[in-house]
Amino acid sequence: MSKYTKPNTKENIPSNISSTLETELLELGVEEIDMDRQCPTMLFPRLICKINIYQDRIILSQDGREFSFPVNAQSGKALQKLFSMMNGTRSIGELQRICTPDNPETINSIVRDLDNWGLLDDVAPLQIDSGIEALLELEELTSELLDQSVEKNLFWQLINPTAPKPPIQVLYGFAIEYYHFFSRRCCFQSPILSFSASAQVRQSIDEVYSQAYGQDLLLMEALNAIGISREELTNTMPLPETMAMCNGLGFWASYEPIFYLSTLGVLSDSMFKNFELYLAAIEWLELEPDFIEPIRKLVNTKLKNERGNLSRAIFQEIPHIDRETRQRFRQQTYLFLEMYHNFYTAIGRYYSSASNLLRRVAVI
Repeated sequence: MSKYTKPNTKENIPSNISSTLETELLELGVEEIDMDRQCPTMLFPRLICKINIYQDRIILSQDGREFSFPVNAQSGKALQKLFSMMNGTRSIGELQRICTPDNPETINSIVRDLDNWGLLDDVAPLQIDSGIEALLELEELTSELLDQSVEKNLFWQLINPTAPKPPIQVLYGFAIEYYHFFSRRCCFQSPILSFSASAQVRQSIDEVYSQAYGQDLLLMEALNAIGISREELTNTMPLPETMAMCNGLGFWASYEPIFYLSTLGVLSDSMFKNFELYLAAIEWLELEPDFIEPIRKLVNTKLKNERGNLSRAIFQEIPHIDRETRQRFRQQTYLFLEMYHNFYTAIGRYYSSASNLLRRVAVI
């Protein structure tokens, strides 16, 4: 059995430590206080050793090791009091306020030494970061990024009410690209239908999936009114930025389902607002009534029913998202919003100068 006895350092007691406990603790042989040492990382220290008092010594025993501290009657009681409070129920701050209010570094020094000797455990309560808290954090970031991107977005610059009359082909191009996006929704909605973490979440996802059904058909009806048939749409390719949105969402739905679920609210609310602005623009320009009517129906029924706190309802059912995952979601939010911004910018850039509305596969 090994025995470790700390040397007495009474001669090194700092003059500014006046309380009995502080002085007596230093007399026990605890390392001389170094104010430049870092604070211990332990938050709620708990002694994981046996405490024995033998004559003029306190002995801490653990797995065949012993740490012996010379004490007198008064210092023994002081140290016993401190050790009895190191049961994991009090934080270091509480121990400092109770035992050494005038010099909190005294407790820090003791805790560091006990921790270095492997005599302490940290029983700090686990911080629970709920799903809804994580989502609110992402929503705040998303809102900030969206506000920054709107002014720079070429598409919204073209259809802004204060801007000159936008090119008609840009407005048609908006419908074409959203047709491609809606018609590929199954690629990024199907993987999430089997989400296994919560039955309630699966039910909410089923509702979203049902509400989205038929959106592409309404856009096809609008495009039919300007002479674009289903067969022609089938033989065309969306813009690369549209495919990037679909592929990105498909990846997240398959491999990061919780992050994908966090995008639902952004997509539904943003699309509804954007389609409202789009509808106002095509009505103001008095485009073909048969083109406008399906768009109006899309806005007033399908998209209106889909919007709302979709993500919030889902994330209420997710009990915990750890901080590492939350940080990863924040990084992915930047990527998602960049793709979303590029989607609209590409519509404005390509269709404002395109000689043909359809990007035919045979030509590409």
